[in-house]
Amino acid sequence: MIGLVALNGTGRLLADEIHAAWPETTRIHTAVVSACFGPTEALEYALGRDDLVVCLAPVATTVRLLIDGLHLRPGGPGLVSLDLDLRYAVPLTGRDSGADELAEELAALLGVRAVLTSSPPPATAPPVAQPGPVLRVTDRAHPGEDVLLVHPRTLVVGVGAGGGATDSELMRLITDTLAEHGLARASIARLATVAGKADHPEVRWAAFCLGGVPVDEHPAAALASVAVPNPSDLVGAAVGTASVAEAAALASAPGGELVATKRKSAAATVAIARAAVRGRLAVVGLGPGAHDLLVPRALAELRRASAVVGAPGAVGAVAELLRPGTRRIAADDGAGAAAGAAVDPTVDMAVDMAVDLAVDLAAHGHAVALVALGDGAALSVPPGAYDVHRVPGLPLHPLAPDAPAHPQGDPA
Repeated sequence: MIGLVALNGTGRLLADEIHAAWPETTRIHTAVVSACFGPTEALEYALGRDDLVVCLAPVATTVRLLIDGLHLRPGGPGLVSLDLDLRYAVPLTGRDSGADELAEELAALLGVRAVLTSSPPPATAPPVAQPGPVLRVTDRAHPGEDVLLVHPRTLVVGVGAGGGATDSELMRLITDTLAEHGLARASIARLATVAGKADHPEVRWAAFCLGGVPVDEHPAAALASVAVPNPSDLVGAAVGTASVAEAAALASAPGGELVATKRKSAAATVAIARAAVRGRLAVVGLGPGAHDLLVPRALAELRRASAVVGAPGAVGAVAELLRPGTRRIAADDGAGAAAGAAVDPTVDMAVDMAVDLAVDLAAHGHAVALVALGDGAALSVPPGAYDVHRVPGLPLHPLAPDAPAHPQGDPA
């Protein structure tokens, strides 16, 4: 993944342009002129998270940020400085980091000049096999070297702030709690608190420092019904619930669990819950199966899915549209059809098997597309620990009496 570090508004516009050209391989880190995520912190964050980084600033500015407290470790991410006038793309790390190749790709994309500063390897040097990095999806911080991290938004921070909370006290407590439990700041999805506290200055400042995450408010009566490990009679008498931080975190993470129990400072309280991972099950009708007749949303669901499940004909119809690495699972009942018999794939027994397989994968947190030729109306899935999205097939055209029984789609 390539991190695009924008230090100002002009840099953000350029980052948006690059991201629009490379949407699947880039992400943007925007510096905020404040104490919590300034230019140095934004670059440091990208260098700790991405395997290639583009700092959208002149070389002198990028080097100054490195001098201000950062360092580039051997074998770390490649770093390229791209000036905002679109003149030069300058790699600042060695040839083996991939920075040279990234500078050349930026030159091809934007018309800038790639200034390659590293020396090519000797012609006689034998190739050295390098172990591939490990891709890890986790809300833990820094699990090890040679790891490409994906931080899912799975953490909910329950917070309580009293009237005597000092400036940044709550944010410091959140940071300390994350560090104590080895949790990634990037995985925080939201804050949660008792009703009436979302506008507390400390809560608003913490939400701002965490990238503008939303703040959930829960009535005290609702929090009072949540079982927590550390209730407080004193808190219960004051606000009507024996727990604020722990109960609010769990209330905003249904089915989840506490990964950091209550931690207190003088006037603030923090607890962290991990939300239960929900799968995604998209029920997709493919119409007649012709690629040019697919509705755009159907194509989007197919590209999003990590697994595509359906009867053999339906899975085969979309095989070439899927991303590399997408699992294709064709459910076949093994019975087959009599020679010359017309079979409606939406009511074939294999569809029942496909539904069972798709539901099992989605219940384990996967993003699944359950596909069928026709309108997909016969695909019925039970509720479960997954979100269900339906993409109906295209409406059928009326058929003439002698026309073959083959569904046609309306491209409108």
